[in-house]
Amino acid sequence: MNGILGFTKFLNDPNLSDIKRKHYVNIIQSSGNQLMRTMDDLLEFSKLGTKQVKAIEKEVCLNDFLLELFTVFDVKARENKIPLYLRKGLNDKQSTILIDESKLNNVLGNLLENALKFTKEGFIEFGYNLVDSKLEIYVKDTGDGIKPKRQKSVFERFSKEEEESTKNIGGLGLGLWIARENTNLLEGKITLKSKKHKGSTFFVTLPYTPTLGNSDIKTSTPILKEEEQLEEQQEEDHKCNILIAEDEEINFMFLEILLKKQIDLNCNIIHAKNGVEAVEICQKNREIDFVLMDLKMPVMDGFEAIKLIKQFRPELPIVAQTAFSSTEDKERVFAAGFNDFLSKPISKEALSDVINRQKEQKRINESINFKN
Repeated sequence: MNGILGFTKFLNDPNLSDIKRKHYVNIIQSSGNQLMRTMDDLLEFSKLGTKQVKAIEKEVCLNDFLLELFTVFDVKARENKIPLYLRKGLNDKQSTILIDESKLNNVLGNLLENALKFTKEGFIEFGYNLVDSKLEIYVKDTGDGIKPKRQKSVFERFSKEEEESTKNIGGLGLGLWIARENTNLLEGKITLKSKKHKGSTFFVTLPYTPTLGNSDIKTSTPILKEEEQLEEQQEEDHKCNILIAEDEEINFMFLEILLKKQIDLNCNIIHAKNGVEAVEICQKNREIDFVLMDLKMPVMDGFEAIKLIKQFRPELPIVAQTAFSSTEDKERVFAAGFNDFLSKPISKEALSDVINRQKEQKRINESINFKN
């Protein structure tokens, strides 16, 4: 309130410069947002304290839900200059589950808020996997981390790290307690792995209740199940494996949607966030069929990455993707060994044409090898 009322008074100064006025407005807005978060936490604390809150399940596509969360928190992450990444463990059909969306939003919202508060450099990643027939949702950061002796008490009410590095970070210390209570209502469990100054990973383990899966189990006969499994196996065998080397998560997600939903390509997509990861993935995974390589990446750029990859996978099709599209840029790309070129913003038609060209070239190469 001091930030809101105090700086509101400063705005009455007729001699205030535009720069200072804008700065004071930003402080007022930031203080107002912090006050709203505090009020939300207190209201949630009050509701949960009654022990009368119940989970109300409905059908939710977890992939869509997490994508919405990503779009909200990616804005905040960009303001802090921290990359935010999203990882999905199932396809849209498999990720359609019965769950209380509001409570799950509360849990993950609190964990992401905390990750943004305490991560000054590095990255934040969240997503999920199916582990032992349960959903394991995680939020990982490279922030301050938590001392071993504090890792149990952080889930208690009004718990905060009493250290110099956290003195200027607001909040009542209710976020993790609220996350734990809502996780309990979802019949799940929240755990933590952390090392001081090395970052933290919070795991939210929940029952996996797929709506479409339950329907299949009820209506399918054993013979039909075997047929479906055979079809799924055949479909899996014909999948192509595409590596997308792209440090911007929004760009990666855009390409993923283009490939799977717009072009409707039966593919398994792997993500590398920089050139070093791209090289390591190609070395370890000989099943990679196709690479979309951003040229401008941290740690190692696309030009250096293709140079290394072509040494052990000279036949692997690697397509450059870049915002630059002059004749000189294209000449440099092909001279570096790239098989094709895509200019950003990438269209469905351009991507489809590149894939078809590479498929045709692969067919020709295989035919030549067969004759030889």
